[in-house]
Amino acid sequence: MIPFVIHNIKSISTMTLLFIGAFFSAPERETRVWVAPESEVVIKGTTNVNAFTCRYNVQELEVPVQLTYNEKVEQIQFKNAKLKLANDCFDCGGKAINKDFRELLKTERHPQVELRLLHVDPLESDAQKIGVGMEITIAGVARKYQTTLNCVQAGDICVNGSLDLLLSDFGLEPPRKVLGMIKVDNKIKVQFSLKLKEI
Repeated sequence: MIPFVIHNIKSISTMTLLFIGAFFSAPERETRVWVAPESEVVIKGTTNVNAFTCRYNVQELEVPVQLTYNEKVEQIQFKNAKLKLANDCFDCGGKAINKDFRELLKTERHPQVELRLLHVDPLESDAQKIGVGMEITIAGVARKYQTTLNCVQAGDICVNGSLDLLLSDFGLEPPRKVLGMIKVDNKIKVQFSLKLKEI
């Protein structure tokens, strides 16, 4: 009799905990976001002789972007907030450098760069900066980053900022050109200015 009662008490306690957890945990929500054509994603780098800028053709983005998120007290967590950027849609200013850029990113095997939003810290009413966790995948290698972005909400949501990356973190070797005399620096900068609208 006693083991039966103990078993029932354990079962009831487990069910109670599950119920309370389900009641107080924030449910997942879904929305869609439109990325305006005036948005920008830019990769900048330098060599020992000059600098280069590769701009993404935002009109090639698959929009709208479907988002699944969970609002928690400490932060908003995202499930599938991704921007997939085809390497071929970056323009570095000329055919030769475009070819070098695509070779650097191992485009034949990994044709796109992926930016994935992981979480956003709640935005205070009088602040215009937000803490952001994101994952960047280049050449099939994913790395997570924590950064701060500027965010202005006036009708549309405008998010902008930059992030310094090391090519070596993604298993990429900075290329050398002209018999090794021109070398690309290991550090690159990803800049983005996104104008977003929930639809």
